[in-house]
Amino acid sequence: APVFAQERYSARVAENNAAGALVLRVRATDADWGQNARVRYRLSEGRVRGAPLSSYVSVQAETG
Repeated sequence: APVFAQERYSARVAENNAAGALVLRVRATDADWGQNARVRYRLSEGRVRGAPLSSYVSVQAETG
């Protein structure tokens, strides 16, 4: 299973950030070899003030 560099991540977001601003970077590695060692990232969908979380933030699947 992938192992994250930190057990827990958190970030504070300044109000009115520009679209595309970096908020947080996470890192995980997998001890497998080749394609099985590939790690992809995604957000679990939730809601913030009634709107989908994805309308506020996104994640780069390949880089975290």
